[in-house]
Amino acid sequence: MRFTIAFILMFSLTGCAQNSYEKFYYAYTDMPPEFEFEMLSEGAEPKIIGSDNIEEDELILRSKRYAPIGYSSFNGGFEDIENVIKQAKRVGALIVLVNSEYTNTQTNSSVLFLPDNKTTNHSGSVNGNTQHSGGGSSSTTGTYSGTSTTYGTKAVPYSTQQRRFDQNALYFVKSTQKFRLGIMFDNLAPQDRKRMERNTGVVITVVIDATPAFYANILIDDVLIKFNDQLVKNVDHAMQLMGAISPEKELSKLTIIRNGVERDIEVKL
Repeated sequence: MRFTIAFILMFSLTGCAQNSYEKFYYAYTDMPPEFEFEMLSEGAEPKIIGSDNIEEDELILRSKRYAPIGYSSFNGGFEDIENVIKQAKRVGALIVLVNSEYTNTQTNSSVLFLPDNKTTNHSGSVNGNTQHSGGGSSSTTGTYSGTSTTYGTKAVPYSTQQRRFDQNALYFVKSTQKFRLGIMFDNLAPQDRKRMERNTGVVITVVIDATPAFYANILIDDVLIKFNDQLVKNVDHAMQLMGAISPEKELSKLTIIRNGVERDIEVKL
């Protein structure tokens, strides 16, 4: 009976096991159609990197030409690293940034219904008298024994404790395309606008290694305010201006603010 209880309990706790990195995976849908990239080859192993700050580490990987293709995010019991690897292989990711943070311990209570069969032993003796037609009588004595079984169930309460974590993973492939400039940028945050006393411009968040912007010494946190002498309003406007560069153009001028000083930097395309 002890083995039966242990087996049923184990099954109830593990029978619903799943890969949460797969269940809670969300693919990015804004990848440009012309995006060229390298994915994990069959039989290869992805690189799993633990991160204390996924946002910062993402920017570092972007500067190395890696691009995120999707992410997993969920709260639950700590998942085995093998589940991350399985999901990375499923989506073809070369690198995965993973992060986990303890949130709470959850107590779960439930009831197991187990067989409760009872067997009863029976035994005794019987006596009988027989009257004969010619007169007289005789007596007979016998014994008997046997068993009877009743079938039922019994409820066995149990509880388990689970340490729960916020768990996140960011999946990357590597870009193989040639970048005209090699920068990524974001809109100015409210605190930046207040500090710089301006609403227009974009802040450079990534400079991709070995690109024209990299060799022109454009730096992260430079604020781009003009592109080829045209005022840069915001991210959408900056992308529009850069997308309109003629294929024959060999130089572009970026007017930036660095450490409070405005300067022009020529980038050889």
